[in-house]
Amino acid sequence: MRTLTLFILSLLFTGILSSQDIKTVATGLDKAKEETPADTAKKHWKLSGFGSLTINQAAYSNWAAGGTNSIGATGMLNLKLRYSKNKHSWSNLLDAAYGFQLLGPTKHAKYNKTDDKLEFTTAYSFELHKNKKWFLTFLVNFRSQFSNGYNYPNDSIPISKFMAPGYVVVGLGITYRPAKFFTLYISPSSGRFTFVLDDTLSKQGAFGVGKGKRIRGEFGPYVRADLNKDLTKNINLTSSLELFTNYLHNFGNIDINWNVLFTLKVNKWLATIINCQVIYDDDVLIQTNPPEPAYGPRTQFKETIGVGISYKFH
Repeated sequence: MRTLTLFILSLLFTGILSSQDIKTVATGLDKAKEETPADTAKKHWKLSGFGSLTINQAAYSNWAAGGTNSIGATGMLNLKLRYSKNKHSWSNLLDAAYGFQLLGPTKHAKYNKTDDKLEFTTAYSFELHKNKKWFLTFLVNFRSQFSNGYNYPNDSIPISKFMAPGYVVVGLGITYRPAKFFTLYISPSSGRFTFVLDDTLSKQGAFGVGKGKRIRGEFGPYVRADLNKDLTKNINLTSSLELFTNYLHNFGNIDINWNVLFTLKVNKWLATIINCQVIYDDDVLIQTNPPEPAYGPRTQFKETIGVGISYKFH
């Protein structure tokens, strides 16, 4: 009986020691975890934006009212990658879209381009004030398109191509960022370059570039305002407005490029996309009645609406 009692007491004593050791080890691990600097690498980089794909289709067979078979698709990608650490930040914005439609019977369907946009902006900023709202920024903006553009129904002579036109803006200025969803960039002296890297369009003097030339340089103030705001839980507004005028030619005539994008989420994967773009360039002469000579600058407007698959990056 004495032996059994000693054995039981030994087990209890060993268990108490073991539990104390485990508690000591666990406490040490927790303390070490608290003292170890957190891995903040992921916090320096932030990815946001969305991608969408919309498809539309119509088919007719013995339809008394008439109609044309069609199938089309539009893809959009709007991504922003931002790096921020201490007083330094680097923002990259990709805005791209492409859409097409095939009209008519399958064997004789005509291809029409319905949307085509390629824009990339990169900006390095250095914090000027401790309130983290004012930055010194070096910005580069590139804008062009993916494929040939036509003045339908004439689809034999392209009126635009990749890098015809192509636009590049380079400038040093001040960025004001009062909130995460809004940024205003002002540069009193930026270079704006228009490229027409196509011989035929270059000979025509298209897009404000001199006849026979491939590039035109301008110098003047440049303003860019970017907004990305959730109006409600399922409605997002993304907008970018660019303003530029040339110090050396027709100063005060302001070139405008304004994009507005509404995303109305139905659920995680479905959304309605409404995209509008307004362009006014004093040097781009619009042909109102082709093939008559160009008449003059015009306000250019584009609008697209689609319902399809959408995914938000965050």
